[in-house]
Amino acid sequence: MDVPSGYRACVVGLGSMGMGAALSCVKAGIPTCGIDLSEARRAEFLAAGAEAVAASAAEFEGSFDAMIVLVVNAAQARAVLLGEKGAAAKIKAGGAVMVSCTQSAEDAKALAADLEAIGVAMLDAPVSGGAAKRSRAMTWRCSRPARRAAARNARR
Repeated sequence: MDVPSGYRACVVGLGSMGMGAALSCVKAGIPTCGIDLSEARRAEFLAAGAEAVAASAAEFEGSFDAMIVLVVNAAQARAVLLGEKGAAAKIKAGGAVMVSCTQSAEDAKALAADLEAIGVAMLDAPVSGGAAKRSRAMTWRCSRPARRAAARNARR
């Protein structure tokens, strides 16, 4: 995979699914940081090739082109992105965040609107796979506003 120079990603939540996503980014050659409250999970990802790890995005220097948030629910996703130490502030203008959690369509739309207001695109992407598929395959179900898809297709 060709990765543009300076491109950086961050994965929030290094549990079973998040660690799989984070390791896939590293394997693809994408400089990737990881965020998790667990010191053991942070250490595991750092040993596997992470650029850096931390308990919050506020601890990182610089910004990210993309972020993947793999947390339990909508409240956690909103808190990690827009709360007191909001990770969304570390996403470059025009960047994107993929949110993978259990949330209603209404919660996803509200979070997307709040992120759009600060120049960050959101992809609502529930994931399936579990710990057994961490090193093999995960299934993502993604959605985005039709206007974003049309804009992307027009640039091709």
